[in-house]
Amino acid sequence: KVLEVRGVAGTSVDTDRHNGIHETLDASGKKWQLVEAIGNWDDGTAQKATADAIAVQGPFDGYTAQGGDTGTVQAMIDAKQKFVPFAGETENGFRKFCGKYSAQGLTCTSAGTGPAQVAVAIKTAIDALKGTVVPQSVLLPLAVASDPMKDGQDYYSDQSDNFFVGNSFPTCGINFTAQ
Repeated sequence: KVLEVRGVAGTSVDTDRHNGIHETLDASGKKWQLVEAIGNWDDGTAQKATADAIAVQGPFDGYTAQGGDTGTVQAMIDAKQKFVPFAGETENGFRKFCGKYSAQGLTCTSAGTGPAQVAVAIKTAIDALKGTVVPQSVLLPLAVASDPMKDGQDYYSDQSDNFFVGNSFPTCGINFTAQ
């Protein structure tokens, strides 16, 4: 049984990710019970939605979330839910939890392109306005981290929970650091 904490209903990103989760689970050939909750890509909303799902339909054997992952893990902790595999976003707070609780069973994969993709779009637009020939499409690599996650590389314990790690796209000239 897997809890899928979805994003903002009706957005193409939420729909694409939801469909991708179903395609991936279906392709495994195993029978999955998927329970959906709406987290709106927000920690507080995801925490409440997860707490409600655990109370009504838990426990779960795995989690996947599109954002608000820090809130989802906090709900697991508050409910004393056994730690299980979790596939989530690149939020610093989520990755902090992954680093802290990995040895207790919170095995994580965290992936995304992060908000810095906007910087790539702006840089491309400026280049086009200057008359530079720009590509018709740009494929940004995913910032992926899996267990074991390391402080100072995959997450930053001395920084806020509320930013996305993995905001560097060197091939595009965008090299933001956590600081």
